Amino acid sequence: MNTLIRQMQNIGDTLDKISSSFAAMTFFVMSILVIMQVISRCFFNYSFQWAEEMARYLFIWSTMLAAACAIRTQMHIGVDILVSYARGRVQLTMKLVAQVFVLAAVCILIIYGGEQTLESFHSGQTATSFPVSAGVLYLSIPVSGILMFWYAVTQVLELIVYGKYRETKIQAFGWEC
Repeated sequence: MNTLIRQMQNIGDTLDKISSSFAAMTFFVMSILVIMQVISRCFFNYSFQWAEEMARYLFIWSTMLAAACAIRTQMHIGVDILVSYARGRVQLTMKLVAQVFVLAAVCILIIYGGEQTLESFHSGQTATSFPVSAGVLYLSIPVSGILMFWYAVTQVLELIVYGKYRETKIQAFGWEC
């Protein structure tokens, strides 16, 4: 079981490096687009038609991927006052129950996000200002859901076997936060 958990953690580390780097990159490109749009509107009285919608797509992708990274590092929002006061098996049980709820929510993201993605690809729906399928936007939901599922299953196994989560940090472009 220790070998399985270690392998899952190693795969999770690789997935996290890729997803957090991609989230940072999409956020950076989105920021450049927004700055470019503001400068062009203010100083040149010209607006790029596609920049606002592209920035929105990039923002959604970076947000969904960052949410997956937050699941991995236990940085997602939560009310843990009861968990912090509990000790021993009670605390462990509360953490496991919380992870079961996370897994249930993530399964909903994967299933319904996947259905919406397929529907938008099959319908031919595109962005209004540039020729990209809306499925590219919706694809962020099942992709981040699959990442969250992987991280949550790994955390459940860590709790069952070790009684605690592994300490993890956000890794993007080789940097740790």
